[in-house]
Amino acid sequence: MRRRRVLAALLAALLALTACGSRNETPDTPAPDDQEAGPRTLAVRLGDAQDTLDPAFVTAQGGETILFHLYENLMRWTDGGDGWAVLSPGQAESYTVETDYAGNATYTFTLREGIVWSDGRAVTAEDFVAAWRRLADPAVDAPHRELMAAVSGYSQVQSTGDPTQLGVSAPDERTFVATLNGSRAYFLEELCAGAYTMPLREDLPAEAGTVTNGAYTATHLSRNLVTLERSESYYAPDAQGPEIIEFTTCGDSETDYAALQSGELDLVTGLPASALQELADTGLWTPEPVTAAYGVLLNTQQPPFDDPNVRQAFLLAVDTQALALQTGDLTNRAAAGLVPYGVADYGERAQPVEKEEPAEPALPDPNAPPPPEEPDPVCWDFRTHSLEKVTSSAARDYTADCLRAQALLAQAGYAGGGGFPLVEYLYVSSDLGDAVARALQTMWEEQLGVAVTVRGVSQEEYDAALVPAPQEESSGTGEAQPRTTGSYAMAAQIFTVPYSDAGPLLWRWYGSGAGNVCGYRSDAFDILLDAARAAISPEARDAYLHDAEAILLSDAPVIPLLSLGGSYRLADGLAGLYRAPDGVYFLYGVQPEAG
Repeated sequence: MRRRRVLAALLAALLALTACGSRNETPDTPAPDDQEAGPRTLAVRLGDAQDTLDPAFVTAQGGETILFHLYENLMRWTDGGDGWAVLSPGQAESYTVETDYAGNATYTFTLREGIVWSDGRAVTAEDFVAAWRRLADPAVDAPHRELMAAVSGYSQVQSTGDPTQLGVSAPDERTFVATLNGSRAYFLEELCAGAYTMPLREDLPAEAGTVTNGAYTATHLSRNLVTLERSESYYAPDAQGPEIIEFTTCGDSETDYAALQSGELDLVTGLPASALQELADTGLWTPEPVTAAYGVLLNTQQPPFDDPNVRQAFLLAVDTQALALQTGDLTNRAAAGLVPYGVADYGERAQPVEKEEPAEPALPDPNAPPPPEEPDPVCWDFRTHSLEKVTSSAARDYTADCLRAQALLAQAGYAGGGGFPLVEYLYVSSDLGDAVARALQTMWEEQLGVAVTVRGVSQEEYDAALVPAPQEESSGTGEAQPRTTGSYAMAAQIFTVPYSDAGPLLWRWYGSGAGNVCGYRSDAFDILLDAARAAISPEARDAYLHDAEAILLSDAPVIPLLSLGGSYRLADGLAGLYRAPDGVYFLYGVQPEAG
């Protein structure tokens, strides 16, 4: 799928670069014997413009990838051998965990001996304490602050403004201790190996990235170009990997892809439609997982969607496979549930998916072409596990679903759509929003006989419609009572997760949750989420979350439509790249493919 090209030696005299310019390589002409080849440079077109390299404040797309090359956390991501990153020891060589009677976990990490910053100063446990306290500090107001909510003392830090109350400490230079609120399944992956909790040098400006503890240091930062050079002080350098990595801002997909094909770039993301179609035609390609989904909120506190039969009818009448095709973007996949691809399960992350062997394999046909290989399963993926164990196969009998939808609508008193009130579908105007709105309007009219008006609005108008407004009159108290839902009937929305875990996304529908703009109420759903929050076993927690999502799909306060995705291409002749969801790429070991 992703053929590699040989990255030949760069001539030192031709190493003058611009943000989006050519490297003027001569790939077929080796350097003369008396002339030393220049450093191996990897040119990457990735993400948006970067204005900081401070781990606590990076938000631009592509920023995580850059941070992972500059810094190393307690844990790190290494190549799992299948192109996906797996968790491994990082700056910490080992850790232990103890859980008290209340289920609160305490992790004790022992740092590697001899690890240093790129200026030679020792990395100490206090550097991690400083970073975590700074991230939690409300006065700093870092965008990723809520990550620290897993750590004990976080709420006290928010109320008092004293970051020293956070449950982290450094008993000595090589020991870092963190005490959690409960036993957070995602703690190691998202906090101890994440990009936003990297260690901090308090004596230096964090935004520059010039003194780091990772495999690279930053030598240039501007909005359109970030240049990294291999650090000589990193304890585990890959001598075969690139010595210099240049990150430039993504432009037009066609232009970027042409630059890849001409040899000016080594990695591009966001492929053009023609390249995506070539990949899709192989039958071996699936979109890169992005932890975002597109769906429809239904206001369960107002008719007609206060009737669960109506909500389920509207859900069943949507052909998500056809909808994905009608968006015209091959990175969109039909949603099989609310939680998108790329969100992790934690209890079974390391276990492969076993395939059943046929009891009596048929004799092969010598004239038949070889069957296409199937893409390797992403074994730690919440969505993949759910399809296997809870929500069944993504393959649907749409005709049967529509017949059931019509029966449910008739049961609700709207046979053939008769008497059904006119409802409005609200969405934020965009190419994706427009295409989805038109398709849904047609499906509901053809399959249910109901008329739905669609209205694209600005983000501000959309947000105002979903905010609950006070009631005009109270029930004898003399004070206005808050409404649980806004004035909308149906509203399209992109659902994202703050970190790779299904819990925060599902929590939006918790009965008393502040984010429950649908007004959905289910005791069974709430009990499962409470059980997941209290669970010590990751396996048990996974099971509770899967069952909670199944209840949500059955009650249908939300209609999942699409799992959003991405794409990338590494230049022919290169190997060694591995990645994580949401467009995170690890480039330390990218090198010419062995001939």
